[in-house]
Amino acid sequence: MIDSYLKCFFGIYLIIGLIWARSSLEKIFGGEFVDSLGGILTKVAQANPYLWYKNFLIGVVTPNSQIFANLTMWGEFLTAVSISAGAIYLLLSKTKERASKILLLGGLIGGMFLNTIFWLGFAYTSPATDTLNLLMLLIELLGAVVLIKDLTYPL
Repeated sequence: MIDSYLKCFFGIYLIIGLIWARSSLEKIFGGEFVDSLGGILTKVAQANPYLWYKNFLIGVVTPNSQIFANLTMWGEFLTAVSISAGAIYLLLSKTKERASKILLLGGLIGGMFLNTIFWLGFAYTSPATDTLNLLMLLIELLGAVVLIKDLTYPL
């Protein structure tokens, strides 16, 4: 019974990994993300309700937008690979290897970081953006807590 619940959770994490994969691959193969991020952030930062984050976007990120665009794009890709590979292995494997749990945990932590950044930067733009980032963050946090507990105190 517990195994079927775990498979449901790993299935959810696989979906989260595929969401990150779609986002990163659109940026990688679209070819415009790195060059356009500075302009996007300049527009978005003007109305950002978090003054400290607005100042960070305008003062640090926008002048270095190509560096931050590459970090974001490849961070999303590594998050996607870590979450997807860890979830697939845990879904298909009879034994739940520690390395696959650590791989999944690393991806979930990366996803939490990215979702927090996106929420701070864009949540005010629409209820959908706000909700999606918070929902993904909550799911990733739940998975990270469960994996940390399991890695610390295995059954």
